[in-house]
Amino acid sequence: MTTELPLVNRYLDALNAALTQLAPVERRDVVAEIRQHITDATDAGKPIDEVLQSLGPVEALARAYQLELLVSPRPNAPKAPRSDRWLRIIGLLAIGSIPTLVIVVTLGSIGLSFTLSGIAVFIAALADSAGTLPSWVTMDVQPWVAILGSIVMFLVGVLCCWGTIAYLRFVVRVIRRVMPDRAPV
Repeated sequence: MTTELPLVNRYLDALNAALTQLAPVERRDVVAEIRQHITDATDAGKPIDEVLQSLGPVEALARAYQLELLVSPRPNAPKAPRSDRWLRIIGLLAIGSIPTLVIVVTLGSIGLSFTLSGIAVFIAALADSAGTLPSWVTMDVQPWVAILGSIVMFLVGVLCCWGTIAYLRFVVRVIRRVMPDRAPV
């Protein structure tokens, strides 16, 4: 009875649309499982709004089911190439792991600090060459050496920032490739 309500039907239709990356058999099973969950919960006396709210947004529920079926496929599911499944799992683990944290933090820190330091040293070298460097700032090298050093420092910083951005773009591409796309609701 409860699963015939327009609100429930809209939710299940949106879920079905969000599960487009799954095989039709898996999609039907997931929608049937959620339909049964809704029926059981409302038969137990829970209000339909509370039941749907506890399930969460359709996109999140669909993504969770897609991930669950990737990690542990159901026995009646059509067999995908085993290598494809393992590559997706390895990709997910590699993306969310310690190397990603280390690479982003290291490259990002070096990039930001070298870029800003390069600019600061360049300004200080120009002020020293003009004779307007404050007395509390000292330079132990000639201004032209500091200018060249600041340019190198700035370029290394920009290169590290670019590397951080390139790595993050790579991670996003891999995630998009590994994880099924979300269908618009």
